[in-house]
Amino acid sequence: MKTLQLLEYSQFLRHQYLETLSKLPWAEVVKDRGASFPSLRDIFLHMVFVTDAYINYALQGNKNYPNVKYEEYDSIEKIRKYMEAVEAHASANLGKMTPEQLEKSETILLDFFQEETHHRGELLALLWQMDVEPPHIGFLKYRAAQKRK
Repeated sequence: MKTLQLLEYSQFLRHQYLETLSKLPWAEVVKDRGASFPSLRDIFLHMVFVTDAYINYALQGNKNYPNVKYEEYDSIEKIRKYMEAVEAHASANLGKMTPEQLEKSETILLDFFQEETHHRGELLALLWQMDVEPPHIGFLKYRAAQKRK
């Protein structure tokens, strides 16, 4: 299913962007940059939250999304642990779904993808403004690389 390929691509990029953030001084990661969420950290955490909210809650019929307290994430390692826990839960939830359930859920999964893409674009632009090369790779290049593996 193409939607699952988009989800795998999103996860790949999340890891790439977190790796890029991990190479920056922490003060740069938490600096208010006046975007949708103040800092690179907060934008990234929101992207992880979106994964959690859409896949682990909304898709499961639960609208009681967890509350993310951004200031509690005071290191890349804490952000990484949160991301890995959310992704493991999402993988388990998606793995339990039948192809029919996934097809019925395609609209919400596509909305998830566009929501994350929106915020990933913010990170990309902010990194460019900082003269940091974003780790972005387009979907077609990503797919070609996956096929070569």
